Amino acid sequence: MRALRVLMFLLRLVFGVTFILSGFFKLTDPVGTGLIVEEYLGTLHLDFLRFGAVPFGMLLSLTEFLIGIAVLMCVRMRIASIAGLIMTVFFTILTFFMALYDAIDECGCFGQAISLDMWETFFKNVVLLVCIVPVFLFRKKFKPVAPVAAEWAFLGTYGLLALLCAVYSYINIPLLDFGNFRVGSNLSAKLDKISDNNNFETVFLYEKDGKQEYFAIDSLPGTDWNFVDTRTIYLGDEEDLLFDMTLSDIYGENVADDIVGSESPVFVFVAFRPSALDSAYWHKASVCMDSISYYGGRSYVAVPVLDAETDSVSAHYPGIGRAMVSGDYKTLISMVRSNGGVMLVDDGMVVRKWSGWRFDPKDVARTVSMDSEEITARGTISRRLFCESSILILFLIIIVFRYVCGIVYGKRYSSRKHHVQS
Repeated sequence: MRALRVLMFLLRLVFGVTFILSGFFKLTDPVGTGLIVEEYLGTLHLDFLRFGAVPFGMLLSLTEFLIGIAVLMCVRMRIASIAGLIMTVFFTILTFFMALYDAIDECGCFGQAISLDMWETFFKNVVLLVCIVPVFLFRKKFKPVAPVAAEWAFLGTYGLLALLCAVYSYINIPLLDFGNFRVGSNLSAKLDKISDNNNFETVFLYEKDGKQEYFAIDSLPGTDWNFVDTRTIYLGDEEDLLFDMTLSDIYGENVADDIVGSESPVFVFVAFRPSALDSAYWHKASVCMDSISYYGGRSYVAVPVLDAETDSVSAHYPGIGRAMVSGDYKTLISMVRSNGGVMLVDDGMVVRKWSGWRFDPKDVARTVSMDSEEITARGTISRRLFCESSILILFLIIIVFRYVCGIVYGKRYSSRKHHVQS
């Protein structure tokens, strides 16, 4: 009996912690989660639902987060185990077919915090399925840890706090950023990796008896093999190729090297939905760019390719028009999650970010004269402290609540059960 309790605890621990972290990381980056949902919807030919990608992603992440807490805490176990089983079975089947048909490269189940390909995600889901099935089968054996109202209040409080965290991250810069353009990221080094010719190799595809195989130039097969095609492959980490900083000026030239190689600070105003920004924003951006230029900095305005709204903006604000560069929507939203947000790059490093509605011309201009390394260090340290402290506090409260309820309510439950039996 004791061995069974220990086993159930370990199964709940693995399942609960995985669900909590998965939901938490996605809640702190709702825009990025929305992009993941959009990719799944596009693969499943449900593009007409893309408009609800962000709210659906937030709802799914919140549900996952609360299921994880409930299972780990042994709170509302009947509902939590059923919901956890349904969700795990669904995503196990989904990821299997996604992996089988190579439909999506990464699952995004932990946001950008942990990168897993689809086969790794499938096996992760199989492990979770192994954990939740016994919990589901023994769901009626778990004793309540608190009165029903208290358990619902606890879950509701956590749900409200998680939702506030998601809303804050949606209207501001995400509380946690694990992307390629996070504060402290060395963009210069990333560009050097994917532009270094030594990291690429041309291979030759040959076919024989219906079998195809790649060969290097110094190991080509004999004449009994038929040449099919050539391909250039990347020899480094394939994750490097996910980094895209292609920004083109009006002449079609990529300005990424100019941004990361500039000797002066570079401010990139990212408007991935220009039509959603009013004239007040563009006026503020124009004033801000003048201040940046006065203090010796440079400015770019990154907008989507072939966006009709940008022509009107360029006509009203010639300075902004001259600074405009265009890029892919996913590239822009990877730089700054907030529409109209600002990214500061100095000496090839991402130094600081501002959300679209919070940046102030005086604050941005003042940053030009500040020490970039100090600003970067502050941002990196604060991000790390938030991540570590929030996770620590999250699990600490869970442990304290579980311990206190186990002492107070556990005795009442035992005495009540004993009274009923006698």
